[in-house]
Amino acid sequence: MYPRFLSSSFPLHKDLFFSTRYSFSLLGLRFEQQPTIWSTLWLIFNFVNLAHCCQAEFSFGWFYIRSSPVDAMDAFCPLACSLTTLYKMACMWRSRSEVALLMGRIRQLTEAQSGERRDKLKRSHYRMATLLSMLMFTLGSINTAAFVLRSLWEMWSLRHAPFKYDMPFRMQYVLLTTLPTTTVACALFSFPAIAHRLPLYPLAYLYSTWSGQVTVYAFVATDGFFFSFTLYVTFLLKALQMDIELVLRAMRDDVSERESERCCQQLHNIIDRHNDIVGIVQRFSAIMAAPTFAQFLSASLVIATSVIDILLYSGYNIIRYVVYASTVSSCLFLYCYGGTAMSVASLELGEAAYNSYWYQWDRKVRQRVYLLIMRAQRPIMVQVPFFAPSLPVFTAVIKFTGSIVALAKTIL
Repeated sequence: MYPRFLSSSFPLHKDLFFSTRYSFSLLGLRFEQQPTIWSTLWLIFNFVNLAHCCQAEFSFGWFYIRSSPVDAMDAFCPLACSLTTLYKMACMWRSRSEVALLMGRIRQLTEAQSGERRDKLKRSHYRMATLLSMLMFTLGSINTAAFVLRSLWEMWSLRHAPFKYDMPFRMQYVLLTTLPTTTVACALFSFPAIAHRLPLYPLAYLYSTWSGQVTVYAFVATDGFFFSFTLYVTFLLKALQMDIELVLRAMRDDVSERESERCCQQLHNIIDRHNDIVGIVQRFSAIMAAPTFAQFLSASLVIATSVIDILLYSGYNIIRYVVYASTVSSCLFLYCYGGTAMSVASLELGEAAYNSYWYQWDRKVRQRVYLLIMRAQRPIMVQVPFFAPSLPVFTAVIKFTGSIVALAKTIL
């Protein structure tokens, strides 16, 4: 038995934005359905759960930043990812109506493309979007499981010592009397002492563990939305290339006036569809600009802190942070791969028009082809402050992360 979405016969209409719809539904956020009172309450609980655990992790890291930098880094590394996820959850909830409209519009445009060749191309892009996004879902869940197994192993290895009620993430209760007065406020909303004693400890442990899964579901849903959108737009642009090749086909005889008018009308429709895609991407950029910028900024810090933790730790702890750094790097790569695929497909639109048989048509057709080529010279990109997601940007982020690691090594 395996999940149905892995099957090649999985319906295409269910494949559309599958990771986003599935992951956010686990948190109580539905875009194409009316929310119920229970789904709204569940969404509020998950948001409060993640916010509370972020505060608890920050309290732990701030308290140990001087006495034990290693333990502090162990708290700050997941905290950076959780805070970014919390922000992305808020952005997606605020833009839920616009997101639903974009999903519906993409569904309309993709379903309008039919034909054996187009269906095969559509399925390949749909499957890639679903499978790679759900791969991130699996890696994220494995990462949460690694933190849980770490805490269980540490408690088991210290079973002969006075028992320590540990949490999967670094958010243990800190007595307020042991804190300096300047940091008392940081621990006011941390886990109370009773949560680290029976009988409430199992519930507190599950509560802390669930915050890790909330992080996984939210970042997979948001990142999967970005990656899936770019691949769907890439498919629509490649469908336009097929239309251009079909419209500007080779003509055996002289072009008649009627054929020229029909070709001009078809080119006009292609240009309208291209402008529609550009407008959709602009609307998408307005929604995703801030979350994407936050993702790239936090990913650089998370990868750097993970590498630093790998250098500081030894034994089984290294495996946990290798998985963590790999998961975050993979998510960042999907952003850049999707952005590159979409921009390359938009540039290839002009190449398809230039490589066609436009020179066999009359002046009116050639003018429209010229305008199409000029329009396609500007690549379609998701506009993010200071950059556009692409593979060169991914390389730059990795280099920036290496600089952070080198600086940290000199300090630590």
